[in-house]
Amino acid sequence: MPKIIFKPSHLSIDVPPDTKLLRAGIKSGAPIRYGCASCKCGTCGVKVFCSQESELSVMDADEKELLARMNLDTGGRIRLACRAKIISGNCEVDLDFQDTYSPDDVG
Repeated sequence: MPKIIFKPSHLSIDVPPDTKLLRAGIKSGAPIRYGCASCKCGTCGVKVFCSQESELSVMDADEKELLARMNLDTGGRIRLACRAKIISGNCEVDLDFQDTYSPDDVG
């Protein structure tokens, strides 16, 4: 079963495959910031560290476009928690990253 660890609190949760990072964060009690939960506002951007790129779902066009409009990296290290799903393995989600940008910067 995949495991997600939320930094800096080190809260961890085992989840079924295909679980969205946002859902896991809410369920675990992690202080994850989010707004619309539907890839419209950019509030739930997080930095993700997985041992293999394939442990997360592939970024879709809507997620990539919103990250680009916010001038955030679209290479896969930054993801929207409302869209990214853990597929397998263990991933760390850095919630401190949410303090480094403003969702109001959507262009």
